[in-house]
Amino acid sequence: MNILCFGDSNTFGISPVDGKRLAAYERWPGILQQLGDGHEVIEAGQPNRTLVNNPPFDGDKSGIKYLKPYLEVHTVDIVIIQLGTNDLKARFALSAIDIGKALEELILAIKAFYHCKTIPKIIIISPPKVHEVGSYKSIYAGAGKKAEQLSIEFKAAAERHTCEFIDAFLFIKPCQYEGVHWPSCEHKKLADNLYQYILEQRT
Repeated sequence: MNILCFGDSNTFGISPVDGKRLAAYERWPGILQQLGDGHEVIEAGQPNRTLVNNPPFDGDKSGIKYLKPYLEVHTVDIVIIQLGTNDLKARFALSAIDIGKALEELILAIKAFYHCKTIPKIIIISPPKVHEVGSYKSIYAGAGKKAEQLSIEFKAAAERHTCEFIDAFLFIKPCQYEGVHWPSCEHKKLADNLYQYILEQRT
């Protein structure tokens, strides 16, 4: 079973302490790989990746454009989408409904890619809370409330397109001092949650 983990800096594993990348055993795709056997994890995290927008000065970070190359070169049984946090940035001025529509666009693009073929299972992870603090205070102005609304939109989109949904807003907690990135203990929570789903797929 091949699992593609496609997401942003929290899939890449940016540490909220020093901004460096967490070790493989500390970030959720790496932890997921270590849990059990019979599956291979393809790590595809990218800091600043959005669902549909390209952040200024950061090049092509739009998830909908960058996912296809991964699907072309890998045989994938499960696609895990962990995106949406960067879309909450104030400069994009997107509502939760707008971001939910962007997620649907990405889901439809995945299904279109596999036209007349078996479509991988798709797992949608909603963004957790965002704390508007420190250097992220102005960047994510208004994101705290919008993230809660986004979990509702993501759940609705997942249900409409028969995707599995994990509401990270309910149990993943970013660093309260840094505001956006997750301590390693939160990565472990998500990996454990995902592993239970993988076990269910095997039975």
